[in-house]
Amino acid sequence: MKLKTVAYMIRCLTNMHVGKGDATYEVVDKCVQRNVITGVPCIYSSSLKGALRHFFSSHKFAYIDHVFGSDMSRDAENENKKNEKEYSVGNFTFFQANLLAYPVQSLDNGTNYILKTNNGLKRPIEDLAKHLGVENYIQSESFNLEEDDQLYTHLEHLPVIARNKLEDGKSENLWYEEVVPAESRFVFFVSYDNEEIFKEFDEIIQEGVIQIGANGSIGYGFCKIANVTNPFKK
Repeated sequence: MKLKTVAYMIRCLTNMHVGKGDATYEVVDKCVQRNVITGVPCIYSSSLKGALRHFFSSHKFAYIDHVFGSDMSRDAENENKKNEKEYSVGNFTFFQANLLAYPVQSLDNGTNYILKTNNGLKRPIEDLAKHLGVENYIQSESFNLEEDDQLYTHLEHLPVIARNKLEDGKSENLWYEEVVPAESRFVFFVSYDNEEIFKEFDEIIQEGVIQIGANGSIGYGFCKIANVTNPFKK
């Protein structure tokens, strides 16, 4: 069966920290993932796929291995499947989530912020949609975003939050980490091979709140995901 592809939008309900995992010798100890070419914040496909698999595992989703593949890190039985036919890497393809819009402080519209974008953010998403053959993709102009050519200044200097580890009431460790602020928007694509399985997948992914990245215990990374295509349109 020929693969079909749809687009999803992530709305950050809270601040998000999806760390890139490497050491830094700068003021910020823990940086977020960024596009290796543009430096714009993103969510790598491996991090996104892992977060979604964890979410679906709590929903008794019968096709979890078909969609995501066998989970070597969580299922000890999969160690015995590695060299067997039943072991798989998954039949759905998850693409990197790219930043589409970023909230910028404003005192003029009653919400204290305005969602802003620019051609540098939109173009990679729209180009990828075209190359993947995404039908009925809702263009970014439909999301009431304000254009801002100076947006990269905000993206270069994300909010930095001081984190403090306490033991017996005493500060034992202080570090600083970047966050992508609440109300940011990302877009990612999913290619699928089975219409019936996808319909169930699509329903589940939109019904709950999904946690992406680190520090879920302190409220980081909680998101809503919405399908911004109409793949079943005749």
